[in-house]
Amino acid sequence: MENDDLVGTIVHGSYAIISKLGEGAMGRVYLAENALVKDKKYAIKVLKRELTRSPNFKQQFYDEAAHQAQLSHPNIVQMYDYFQVGEDYFLVLEYVDGRSLADMIDALDGPMPEKQALAIFKGILAGLNCAHEKAILHRDIKASNVMVDSSNRALLTDFGIARQIGGEHAANLGRVIGTPEYMSPEQFVNSDKIDHRSDVYSAGILLFEMLTGQLPFKGATQDVLKAQHVGTPIPNPRTINPRLKKPLAEMILKATEKNPDARYQGCLAFLKAIESYERGTSWKIWGLSLSILLAASIWYFVQNLKAVRTLATLATDNYALLCREAEILKRKETGLHVASETGNAEMVEAFSRHVKDHNANIEKFYEDYANALRELAKFRTATAHKVFAAPEQIDEAQRARYEQADELKRARFWELTGGDYERFRNSGEDPSKAAMLAQCPP
Repeated sequence: MENDDLVGTIVHGSYAIISKLGEGAMGRVYLAENALVKDKKYAIKVLKRELTRSPNFKQQFYDEAAHQAQLSHPNIVQMYDYFQVGEDYFLVLEYVDGRSLADMIDALDGPMPEKQALAIFKGILAGLNCAHEKAILHRDIKASNVMVDSSNRALLTDFGIARQIGGEHAANLGRVIGTPEYMSPEQFVNSDKIDHRSDVYSAGILLFEMLTGQLPFKGATQDVLKAQHVGTPIPNPRTINPRLKKPLAEMILKATEKNPDARYQGCLAFLKAIESYERGTSWKIWGLSLSILLAASIWYFVQNLKAVRTLATLATDNYALLCREAEILKRKETGLHVASETGNAEMVEAFSRHVKDHNANIEKFYEDYANALRELAKFRTATAHKVFAAPEQIDEAQRARYEQADELKRARFWELTGGDYERFRNSGEDPSKAAMLAQCPP
């Protein structure tokens, strides 16, 4: 199966290969659908044989894949299945209808707008933090390993089997695990001895790239890049993008300190620093508004309109995420049922964890949704009516990434949120979670 003759075939009994999506350092990726359940799409990765020929690879593959399958988070591409057919090893992954962050950066040909960049990057940090809490490192954070869907949500991919693909095989080939442009100093020295702070460094390099449109270091060889990452401080991103705010530049510099002890000590700390920065910016805007409100009531109305629109969008986002989690939960519950029927204790345990995690996510998104409605109720009813009466505002850059069907579904969530707001305003009671789930668009 080394050639592209997989297209048009069915593998492992149920995965119909539709087309080839691309090829990377680890292998080929195909678009597939479940031959038994039509319209369910997957991304299937077939690992390169040159990476899988180690005598110990098979056991390592199954051990690590079982570990990776436990990663269930809205910002991580879900692994659904893994198996071997002949000499080939397959990973069955969630199909993301979007494009890579690398493609987005290339298309901009310059810095990404701060608001958009931070919204995407916070998702990356949240996904990484989830993995780190389970003692899983990514080791290859880069723009091409982040997918961004039509709602601007980031999903990390290629956690996969980076660790066991490295090891002995990487040493025999004289290379380290990772992509040199993004690697931490310690990753160049001994990639097998790094901890989660190496991912923090790589994430900092990625944020540098997003906010400047270019990488801090460039070199023709790995040795040149190693010398730069190990011994040369990264340039202040403001020298490339003067419009970048100083606190944000300082966060990038802190994340990319050469000494791991001087960096943020985890992705959660990095995430909280960004959120604190955003809150500070928000408070400055509102502090300025208080003085202007005394002289300009029209300006006050405009700002309230913006605040209501922001809350309405936040509520809509959480409704959409709640429905997405409910859809995934159904699949996990089906998997749990099948595993129970077949008596596979290991899979029962894994699916049980997934079901628990997705139920927790649903509860969180429901609480965030209800909280947003409560905040909306504090504003003038007429302002909220004005917001919900109009279509949700989507900027042109975002609309260009939307499929027509996605935008129609988004419009439906906007309508549902407006209806829940009316009911909450009249009754003072939170919407029923069961009623919300019953109305999730197909």
